[in-house]
Amino acid sequence: MERPYQSLSQGERQKVLIARALMAEPELLILDEPCTGLDLFSREHLLDVIRQVASQTGGPTLIYVTHHVEEILPCFSHTLLLKKGEVYQSGLSSDVLTSKTLTQFFGTTLKLEERRERKWLSIV
Repeated sequence: MERPYQSLSQGERQKVLIARALMAEPELLILDEPCTGLDLFSREHLLDVIRQVASQTGGPTLIYVTHHVEEILPCFSHTLLLKKGEVYQSGLSSDVLTSKTLTQFFGTTLKLEERRERKWLSIV
């Protein structure tokens, strides 16, 4: 709290920006690649903060933009896949986030596994 913004780590800066946005009590919060540039531990800590925001009664609706499937938390009920600027597929995350759909989407054979209530993607 006593440190200037410029001296904060990337993860600390992301948390400050989210806190600042939440001060206005928005109905909608768009998180565009919030974990970019974070190390593994900072990423997981930030995802915990996002999980807490999502679980708040009366909290904002969250839109989470990412290129990393493993960042999609269980609190995100729906997924939209965009390809070349157009909707490729949308719906319930459980229906969209499948090995078959993501293999077709990325054009290479992929395997999607679930660990700790999250999806993890690997190339087969």
